[in-house]
Amino acid sequence: MKRISGSRLARKAPVAGAVLGAALLVSACGSAGTSSTATTSANTGATTTTAGAPISITIGDTAIGAGYADIYVGIRNGIFAKNGLNVKLVKLNTSSQLVPALVGGSVQIGVGVADDTAAAILKNIPLKFIGLSEGTYNLEMWGDSSIKSVQDLVGKKVAVSAPSSESDFGLTALLAKNNIPESSVQRIYAGSIPAMVSALESGSANALLTQPPQGTATGKKGYVKIADLSNLPFAVGSYTVTAAYAKANPVVLQRWANAEVQNLAFIHDHPNQTIAAIEADSGITDPTLAKYAYNFFLNVWTKNPTVQTSLIQDAFTRAAAKAKKQAPSDITQYIDNSFAQKAVSSAG
Repeated sequence: MKRISGSRLARKAPVAGAVLGAALLVSACGSAGTSSTATTSANTGATTTTAGAPISITIGDTAIGAGYADIYVGIRNGIFAKNGLNVKLVKLNTSSQLVPALVGGSVQIGVGVADDTAAAILKNIPLKFIGLSEGTYNLEMWGDSSIKSVQDLVGKKVAVSAPSSESDFGLTALLAKNNIPESSVQRIYAGSIPAMVSALESGSANALLTQPPQGTATGKKGYVKIADLSNLPFAVGSYTVTAAYAKANPVVLQRWANAEVQNLAFIHDHPNQTIAAIEADSGITDPTLAKYAYNFFLNVWTKNPTVQTSLIQDAFTRAAAKAKKQAPSDITQYIDNSFAQKAVSSAG
């Protein structure tokens, strides 16, 4: 994997599905190995306030954009370091890579769409939800100026990233909310956000569904905003670990939870520094777009990282329906809120 300096994010290659079973033994270790990343929290020069030497971990997120600004500021502004963590951030191409990266041991904590974790648990892969930073869809739809409303999508092509991605689920939810049959809209699986933008600009798609600011940037080229999905509940910023890692590393996860409470408070209370992080780590250098994205995500980011059981239940319901299986009657066994709850309590 190519190492990228500064605060830019490294792309993580897909992890082979064959490693899933054996790699569960590896995932309990706390070392990030040789994974290439962007900024690390040790680079900030912040003073560690947690007793003991800093512990190195790798966090993997699953989309380019402003959504994971909680991680960006945690690294750039020294919050992880102050809590005794040396964090490296790896950018996974899609949410479908989250579970393989976790069980393969290339990341210790992953954040992305809860449905992927739920689907893996239904396949008897032992995982735990430990936090939530975004509890609604963080998506907007932009498209041709001829599309005046969601109803005008009938007969059109919409670019999303990949099957079972947030944008894929989001399109389903948007159509259902507007009583539009799924079969009346063609999905274009572009594979990545840049490819989605290219599909729109080339005419291969009539609209795209993605998080700001990437999709928003198309507005300067004459495309229009069609819909905002931030009012639809969805566990997109779900933090996940393997059950083995959670059992073996409670100190690490408590430090992470303490930092995450502070990260979420920081992004709500420090707009200018958060916007700077979005500019640096989302690939968007236009300050206007970065500010737009920040204002959008203020309605999406949680202030409390405790996992919302109802959102995880919904994720299991969707995953089970897709797999033609029965959803678990008790999904709380897959949620460990102890770290987040203790962190929230300590923060006052």
